[in-house]
Amino acid sequence: MSTGHRTMPIRCAPDPGEALDSWLEFTAARLACPFTDVLSALGLPNRETAIAALVLPAWTIRLTRDERAAITEVTGVAAGVLAAMTLQPFDGHALEILPRHRRVNRRVLWGRAGSRFCPLCLADSGGRWRVAWRLTWSFACTRHHVLLADRCPACHRVPRLRSHPRRETPRPGRCSSAAPDSGPRPPRCHHPLTDTPATAIPADGPLAETQRLIDTVLTTPQRPVHWPLYGPGGAPLNGVLRDAKSLGALILNHASPGDLNPLAPPAVLDRLERYRDDPLSTGIQRPADIRRSDLHSHVAPGDSAATAVAVTAAFRILRAESIRSVAGAAQWLTDRVVASGRPLHPGNVVALGGAISPALEAALRCSRETKLMPVARLRHRTGVDSTRPPADHNARARLLPAGLWPEWTLRLTPRHANGRPAAQRAEELLAVACLLAGNTTPIRDAVRLTGTTVSSHNVSTFLATLTRHPHGADILRAMILLADHLDTIGAPIDYARRRALFTTRPQFIDTRAWLDLQRRLRSNPSPNPAHAHRWLFQTLTGSPAHLAHPGIAPATPAPRQHYQRFRWRILPAEAELLRHTARRLLDEHGIDEPLQWTPQLPDRALHGLQLPGPDPHSISPEGLHQAVPGSDFSIAQLARTLETTTAHVVHLLSEHPVDWSPPRFRHTQHTATRVPQWRTWYEVDQLSLQTIADREGTSLATIRLALRKDGVHLRPAGSRPSRPREK
Repeated sequence: MSTGHRTMPIRCAPDPGEALDSWLEFTAARLACPFTDVLSALGLPNRETAIAALVLPAWTIRLTRDERAAITEVTGVAAGVLAAMTLQPFDGHALEILPRHRRVNRRVLWGRAGSRFCPLCLADSGGRWRVAWRLTWSFACTRHHVLLADRCPACHRVPRLRSHPRRETPRPGRCSSAAPDSGPRPPRCHHPLTDTPATAIPADGPLAETQRLIDTVLTTPQRPVHWPLYGPGGAPLNGVLRDAKSLGALILNHASPGDLNPLAPPAVLDRLERYRDDPLSTGIQRPADIRRSDLHSHVAPGDSAATAVAVTAAFRILRAESIRSVAGAAQWLTDRVVASGRPLHPGNVVALGGAISPALEAALRCSRETKLMPVARLRHRTGVDSTRPPADHNARARLLPAGLWPEWTLRLTPRHANGRPAAQRAEELLAVACLLAGNTTPIRDAVRLTGTTVSSHNVSTFLATLTRHPHGADILRAMILLADHLDTIGAPIDYARRRALFTTRPQFIDTRAWLDLQRRLRSNPSPNPAHAHRWLFQTLTGSPAHLAHPGIAPATPAPRQHYQRFRWRILPAEAELLRHTARRLLDEHGIDEPLQWTPQLPDRALHGLQLPGPDPHSISPEGLHQAVPGSDFSIAQLARTLETTTAHVVHLLSEHPVDWSPPRFRHTQHTATRVPQWRTWYEVDQLSLQTIADREGTSLATIRLALRKDGVHLRPAGSRPSRPREK
C-alpha cells in the first residue's frame, strides 16, 4: 500500500553489510542536504522522546513493518535487505533487543552502545559503516588484519552513540560526536576517522582466527554450533556466546598477564592491561562509581583488545574435544578465580558470569573436581562429566541392598596391605554412596533409606578415604555408573520390601533339618544353627547379618568373624538346602523375584578404570575348584596359587562353594545332593534301584540307604508296578 512519500531524486544502493543509518547518511551527503530532509522523505521520525539519551533511533535497531514499507517505496530497496541493515537479524543470537523500546539489552550477551570501526575499511568505502561493527563480537577486521578502533582519537568518544545531528549535512568518514568542552550546543568533532591509528594483528594468529569463526557463524545465526562440548546436536549460537561471555568475563577479571601471552602480540596485551587498569575511563562517559570486581560479567568490554583476547581465550576453552578436555583447559582459570578469594563450588559455578550451558557448567565443575568435597563429586556426578543437575533419586533406595552387592564391594573397596578393608562396614558405606550419586537427599536420609545404621560422619569419612586413594576418582566414577545403570535399567529385586518382611524375623530354617544335614556332612558339626539363619537373612535382604533380628544377629566381633568364615567354608549340599529354603520363603510371600541378583555394567563402561579390587569373573568356578586341595586348605595359600587376593578367594568360595570335606563326608555330601534326583527316577520314572546305581556309578546299598533316609517307601525287590512279584 502506498505511503504517499515521493521518491528521491538520487538513489544510492547500500553496500553489502552496511548499517541502515550509515546508508541514509551517505544518501544525505550525496544530496547535499541536512539529515532531517532524508528522514522526512522516508517518513522516519526526526525527533524521538529519548533523543537526549546515548542511544540510536529505534529504527536503526529494528524496523517496523510500516517503516520498511515506506523506505522500500521511496528507495526501491527490498524489505529483506532493509531488515538485514539493522540489528534485527542478530536478535536472540548475538544480542537481545527489548521489544517494547527497540533497544539493545546491554546486560545480556554483552550488548553495547555505539560502534567500533576499521579506519582502513572506512577509507576504502568512502565512510560507510558496517552493521556488524555494532556487535561486541566484532573486534577485528579480517580483511586488513587490525583491531577495530573503539573511539575517535580527537574527542575520545565512542562513535555513533546517537543519531547524526538532524540539521547538519552528514560528512561520511568523519566523527559526528560533539566536540569536547564546547557548551550546550556544541559543534561536531568532524575528525577524519580514517586517520585513527589501528593495532595490527597476525593474519594467521589466534585473534584473527577467532574473528573469522565468529563472522562465519553470524552469517547463519539460526544454525546450531557443532562443537564437541555441546554433543551431537550442537548448541544455539546464543548459548555458545553466553558461554563465551561468561568465560571472557572471568578472564578479564582474574587472568594474569602471563596466562594470555600465547594469544596475542605484545601491543594487544599492553592495550588489554591498560584497559583492565581503568576499564571505565572518563572518555567512555560512564560514572566511575559503578566499578566492581566482576564488572565484565555484566558490561561489555570497552576496548577491542580486551574483547579480542577474552573471546579468543574463551573460544580456546570451549572448542576442546570433550567436557573433560574443556575442564582441563579451564582449570587455570578456575584456579585464578579461587586464588582471588572468590568461593567456587558446584552450586555457584552458574553464577560466575551469568547463565551458562549445562555442558560448560559440567566442565567448570570438573575443573575443580579434585578440590570438591567427595559427596559433592557424587551429587554432581563429576566423574562422568555429567550435564545433569542433582535431583531427587530416592526411589533408587528400593533397588539397593543395605550392603552393596558382594561383587561390587570386592571391586570398589580399598584395602590395606594385610587385606583388611580400609573402612569397617565398607559394603554399607558403598551402598549409601551409590544412593547419593546424582541425588539431592541429605546423607542422614540416605542412610535411613538404605536400611543401614552407619552414621553420616562414617559416610563422609569413608568418601574422604576414597578420594585419597590413588584410584579414588575411578571408584567414584564406577559408583556413579552403577547408580545410573539402576536408574535406567532398574532391578528385578525390591530390596526395601524384603527388608520390611525379613528384618524382624527371628528364624528362617528348621533347626532339626539343618543339624541333621550337618551331622551327615561334617566331622565336627556346629550345634548352633545361627549361621544358617544369618546366611538366609543376608541372602534374602542383601543386608549384613548384624542388621538382622537381635536373636540371630552377631552382636560382637567374634561371632561376626565366625559367620564370615562360615560363608566361605559352606559345603555345596548346605548351600543347596539354604537356597531351597530361601526360595520357599519368597514363594510363601508371593514374591516372584530371583533369589539373588547383581547388576552387570557393559565392559565399555568400565574400560580404562583402575579399581582397587580384582574382577570377580577373572577366575572361573572351575578354576577355583581345581585349585582347592582334596581336604582342608589355607585361604592365603589358595590366593597364591590363583595369583589373586585373599578377599577375591573368599568371595569366590562364598559364591561357588567347594567340597573340601574329608573323603567319607565328601561321599556323603555327594549323596545328599543327588537324593532328590534319585527319588524322581525311582518314584516318577519307575527306575529300579540297580538301574539308578548303574547310572550314578555307585553301589545298590548306597542308593537304598539314601532313599530310605529321605523317607521313600521302597518297592519289594523284583516287583514292577504293572505285574505281581515273581516267585
